[in-house]
Amino acid sequence: MFSGESVKTSGKHMICDIKNIKNVQLLNSVTDVAGLFDWICETYEFTVLQKIEHCFEPQGFSILYLLSESHLSIHTFPEKNYVAIDLYTCKQYDDNSVYLKIYNFFIDMFKADVGNPVIIDRYF
Repeated sequence: MFSGESVKTSGKHMICDIKNIKNVQLLNSVTDVAGLFDWICETYEFTVLQKIEHCFEPQGFSILYLLSESHLSIHTFPEKNYVAIDLYTCKQYDDNSVYLKIYNFFIDMFKADVGNPVIIDRYF
């Protein structure tokens, strides 16, 4: 694709569908999920520029963290025991291990079935 040259990406983008969630309390707590986002941003040294959250009626919420490195978002669907999580950062990692650790953290916290997150290298 790039004729053997060393190519720098604009980062990695992880898209997660987390299904069959058993931790229904967490699935319905915007405060607790925002706490998980805070922990992730602190642990992986993501710089939070802004946070926004919105609760829907009769249920569900979305949270978006605008990061200096890009964004972290979640959309919950309690009626389906499902969340969609998106993480895109411009940090340069040698492999997908950081993203997989974050994904597995969410799987553990939500007590959900393990799936396969999609991790995409993004290019300028």
